[in-house]
Amino acid sequence: MRLLYRFTLLSLLCVNTLVAQEHLIKDDIDGKVSEKENIKKPLLSDKLQYLKDDYHLNLIVSYMAIGQYDTISDQDGSGDRVDIVAHYTPTNVLSFGMKLEVQRAFGAYSSGQFSKAIGSLNKVSPSYADLDPYLKELWADYKFNDLDIRAGVINTNSFVDRSFYNNFAKFFLSHAYSSQSYGHIPLSSLGIGVKYTKEEYYVNAVLSDATEHLEDAIDDIRENEYSLYSTIEAGYTPDKNIYFINVWHREEKSGDTSYGMYLSLNQYLNETNKIYAKYGVNKNAAIKQHFSLGWSQDALFSGNDLLLTGFSSSQAESTSDFQNSLEILYKYKFDHGIELSGDLQIIKDPTTQEDWVVMPSVRFRMIF
Repeated sequence: MRLLYRFTLLSLLCVNTLVAQEHLIKDDIDGKVSEKENIKKPLLSDKLQYLKDDYHLNLIVSYMAIGQYDTISDQDGSGDRVDIVAHYTPTNVLSFGMKLEVQRAFGAYSSGQFSKAIGSLNKVSPSYADLDPYLKELWADYKFNDLDIRAGVINTNSFVDRSFYNNFAKFFLSHAYSSQSYGHIPLSSLGIGVKYTKEEYYVNAVLSDATEHLEDAIDDIRENEYSLYSTIEAGYTPDKNIYFINVWHREEKSGDTSYGMYLSLNQYLNETNKIYAKYGVNKNAAIKQHFSLGWSQDALFSGNDLLLTGFSSSQAESTSDFQNSLEILYKYKFDHGIELSGDLQIIKDPTTQEDWVVMPSVRFRMIF
């Protein structure tokens, strides 16, 4: 298995063969392309439309800023990020994607450090940190009938967890609802993803290096010391509903392994109301088991707003203690690709000396 994996990764360094992913509402290249096409009165997209019309090239710039304050421990975290996306589709079956990302932290903490400082088992916001610009995605994608294959530096989130709210840039801030509860998924890594989609079911799979950056993956290959992430997900999709099971495995360079599975049920109640539930169990991960439940209503006061509420319960691997949380988020979509969200997270039994976390947050987002 290791020899096969190493050969696959070395091949990807030389040749990228791949693509065409359906437009899911995710914070990846496909999601941004799909989202940009629905923006009212875009500021930049219209000016760049000739690139798409004449050269089949989509250029997208997005900006997001986060501010959070825990009223109990008197700590705050804030930061922002810029994504620059290029998507080239020379044919109906072949496409290429690239994504550059820049992040900043405004205070003493990165997003991960702030989550730990207030004692949350789950990250409480999208990522921000003092990072130099880095390559987040660079892939080729090939579609053959119902089969999509993507290879290169990929966002594995494009292939796993098709929950309604799996996007911390658009929906819940907490990863308890907007990401995988075990926190071991490499969102940007060198690998290959495969998706087989039929009208009422799908099967997705990913095999990749488990590091977060291309430079680390290449160094690991050269030194013959690399980590391996693999996952497979199977889902049933009647109407617009999604029910799926996911199994994952991760092996570190040290030889340590972690693995787990989770089940997610996503159901439309009507055109404006949706609910979801997720349960997962993990071994040798920070969270031993996790349950979350969420509800959303579109067009609460107008056709441009969204209300989200969610409850989650996570069990720590180290202590077996449970931590419960509640999140309420209201988002309004303005013209020109601008979104503004107000959020409140309440966490019971954080890992600090405090009994509670009561944290209002704000998120500003714009796609040009």
